[in-house]
Amino acid sequence: MKIFPGASLLWLSLFVGLVTAEESVPKTYPVSVEVIPEAFTKPVPESVKDLQEMQDHLTSLIPRLKECTVNLQVGGAQGSGVIVSPEGHVLTAAHVSGRPDRKLSVIMSDGNRYRARSLGRNKVLDASLVKIESDRTDWPYCSMAEEASKPGDWCMVVAHPGGYQEERGMVLRLGRVILENPWMIQSDCELVGGDSGGPLFGIDGKVIGVNTRIGESTDLNFHVPIEAYTRDWERLVAGEDFRTHSGAYLGVSGVVKQGAPGMEVTKVYPGDPADRAGLLEGDVLLTFQARKITSMQQLVDLVGAEVPGRSVKLGVLRDGETLEVTLRLGMRWD
Repeated sequence: MKIFPGASLLWLSLFVGLVTAEESVPKTYPVSVEVIPEAFTKPVPESVKDLQEMQDHLTSLIPRLKECTVNLQVGGAQGSGVIVSPEGHVLTAAHVSGRPDRKLSVIMSDGNRYRARSLGRNKVLDASLVKIESDRTDWPYCSMAEEASKPGDWCMVVAHPGGYQEERGMVLRLGRVILENPWMIQSDCELVGGDSGGPLFGIDGKVIGVNTRIGESTDLNFHVPIEAYTRDWERLVAGEDFRTHSGAYLGVSGVVKQGAPGMEVTKVYPGDPADRAGLLEGDVLLTFQARKITSMQQLVDLVGAEVPGRSVKLGVLRDGETLEVTLRLGMRWD
């Protein structure tokens, strides 16, 4: 977690607080707080007092957030989710729940297990909705954010105990939003196996996203933005299986050769953004927005975190000469 000097002390203190906080909390409540400590409004904490203020705030949220964070088991696979209504609606990732109308098990933080059923999903954005099969209307739940997050906002990932590591306790990882668009959030809240489908919280305790995939470095962690759920809520509740556009794209295929820099372009698709910008087969893409390209998947992640229509700069090696190419990203529709 690369946030500020002394972060390791805060991390250690938070972890201790997470595994010891067992105070009783109401069974039905929307989790959120109205007042955010001043320490979270500063670019970086400036004192031990700021760190203590941040720790106290997060520790106060933990008992409530963990009540809403659940483990999902689908056949032999599993992931995480977050309850967002007193009726038991659970947000998760589409690759966790699978197709609509599947039977699942929801496991609460106290170990209690309940039957559930998958409702709708957006296969492209990896957004899905699950419903606990119960007439109860008093499930603990977390509120969904009304506004989109912004780069620089503090955020936190809360991981369900267990998952692929049954002995794992409750874990919270603190970080910041790096990029945000209507299709993807990128943060430096590091994700690990079993976190998929789990919640990304704002510092007020509201859900701002759902974990979808892990990149190749600690700052390449991707989340489905909450707008993907609120915007299509009726479709998800109705059990619809749908697709929308998948965000930005370049229009190239390539290969990374061992020991060679960047990614060699093996195909440029006619009429696509790369073709219009003048990229050629045989070009080597060295950088994307000043970041070194190390793999095709990394490039896909970097492009996917951008907004369609935005102009980006590529560092290109062609015939031994380094060029800078400006390209306007396209929008892929499915």
